[in-house]
Parts: sequence; structure tokens; C-alpha cells
Amino acid sequence: MKKQNPAKTSVHNVYVQAVNLCLAAHIVIALTFGILHIYPMLFYNLFSIVFYTVIRITLSPRHYRLIVALVHIEVAFFASLTTVYVGWSSGYAFYLIALCSMVYICPYKNIYIPYFFSIGELFVFIGLKLYSNTHMPLISVSAGEGISYIYLFNAAACFGVIIYAAFISNLSSVFTRRELIEQNQNLQTLLHHDGLTQLYTRNYLLEKFSQAQENPETALSMAITMVDVDNFKHINDTYGHPCGDYVLSTLSTIMQTVCPPHTDIARWGGEEFVLLIHETTREEAVKQIQNLRKAIASYHFHHAGSEFHVTATFGISFTEEANDFSSLVNLADERMYYGKKSGKNTVIAT
Repeated sequence: MKKQNPAKTSVHNVYVQAVNLCLAAHIVIALTFGILHIYPMLFYNLFSIVFYTVIRITLSPRHYRLIVALVHIEVAFFASLTTVYVGWSSGYAFYLIALCSMVYICPYKNIYIPYFFSIGELFVFIGLKLYSNTHMPLISVSAGEGISYIYLFNAAACFGVIIYAAFISNLSSVFTRRELIEQNQNLQTLLHHDGLTQLYTRNYLLEKFSQAQENPETALSMAITMVDVDNFKHINDTYGHPCGDYVLSTLSTIMQTVCPPHTDIARWGGEEFVLLIHETTREEAVKQIQNLRKAIASYHFHHAGSEFHVTATFGISFTEEANDFSSLVNLADERMYYGKKSGKNTVIAT
């Protein structure tokens, strides 16, 4: 089963909750207008209930931008219509202010689009106030019929929207930090690991060596092994480069399986690898590398219907012979090339 991204799941939940809030608000408002026998507004809110129900059912990431735009338009139209019908004192215009706080919900590539929505809603709010100063509502609702309760409900609902927007803002910042941490970790992985074999890179191996050198107890008990695949060009020429990639990837798995846990393995470049064996003696290191050589030579490689064997040549140097990484690598490289000239598929440690 595919693992869901927590950040994407939480973002989707924000949209679900926002639509649910709109749906719940219109249900309450529809009941209110039904009780007051204001049927045009009752029918409009029934339409809005159907509208948000459809959005809730069809909600998906590919619809986020359309849904946000539709919600802004619907709320602006609703606030305008109800203010014209029952007057400014009902407090329905305040939903325009509450909606301005929802700029944190931004599925658009241009992050300023929600601010344009907010500016438009500000102008609508001002326009409604100016209209209300010069026009009477189409339907008069007296205080005895509950206009003050409607006002209080709308005020409380708008404060709730603003508080919810603040919650979204905090949630967004949390996931933004988490995503930045994950991106940084991914970058570190790309920097320290080879893309094909998932082994360490040479730079990371140098860091590991330097860290080990700082400990006097381990500084003189390490071995560097240079590994080169024998006749690798022949493999590429005979079976193709995809087969060469398969061989390198399989070799990395064999090395990680056979080598002791205290071994750091890096792809040096091309068909070359370098092993950094910690806390070992000369005899132990040679024995471990001999075991690795035999494991590689005895492995049956299969690719595109072909079966073949691969060997590798190894050169080993020890920290007692030099105290810097570059010198040890060069020494191991020289011994590995000596092994190549001596017939390949061998381990040279002196």
C-alpha cells in the first residue's frame, strides 16, 4: 500500500473542514430564514447547501483552485444578497471580512491571488455599507423577530472563521518547517549517496575518515580498500550499458551483505569502489576482503536472459602506513593496479 504524505493529507483536511464549515453555516442560515418566512433567502441557502455538498463529494487536489475561487464568489454574492434583503444590521456583510482572513488557503502558483480576492471583498463590503446608508432593506425584520440574534450569530461565526484561519496559518507554518527539513534531508541524501548504487559518495567517505581520525583509539585501526570491476568495458560492450548498471547495483548489494557492519562503502566513480573498514587489523581486513572477492566471483549474474560471472580486483592500504586519506587511497589504488597486472581477481595488501 502506498504511504500517504502527511503534509498532503493535512492540506486536504483543511479544504474538507473549510467546505464543511460553509455547509454547516448555510444549513443554520437556511433554518433561520425558514423560521422568519423569508423564502427567497431560504431557497438561495438551500441552493448553497446543494452547492457545498457537491463540492464536498467531488473535492480533490486538482479542483482546489476552482473551489477556492467559487467559495470566494459564493460568499461575496451571499453577503451582498442578504444585506440587500434584510439590511446591514443583520451582520451578513461581516462574512466578507472573515473571508479576507482565509488568504492562507492558496492553491495557486501566484501567492498573491488570494489577496486580490480580499481586496475585491473589501470593495464589496464598502459598497454594501454605502448602499445600506441610502437604501432600505427589501424585507424589514424587527428586533422582536430575532434580528439581534441573527447579528450575534453572524458575528460569532465570523470570529470563528478568523480563529480557524489563524489555526490554518499555524498548521501551515508547521508543515512548511517539516517540508524544509525533509527537503534538506533529501539534499543531504543526494549529496552523500550515489544515485545508482545508493552507496556513499567519495566526499562523505572522506568525512567519515576524518571523524574517525579524531579518535586516537580508532585512528590507527582502519583499512582502505580500492575495488575495481574486472573487464567492465567488456560487460558493457557485450551486454549493454543497462547490464553494466545492473552489475554495479548488484555488486553494491553483495558488498553491503558480505562486508562487516563497521565498513563504509562508497562508489568512487565508474566501476570503482572504496571501502573504509573501521577497527580492524591487517589480517582481519585481508580475510574480509578475500571473502568479498570470493562472494563476487561465485555469484551468478542474470540479465536479459544471459547468465555470466564477474570478478573484481582489490588493493588494500592501512592507516599505519599513512595518516592522510589521499595517500591511503593512492596506495590502495597502486596495489589494485598491481593486482590487475598480475592477473586480476586478486587481493593485494603489500
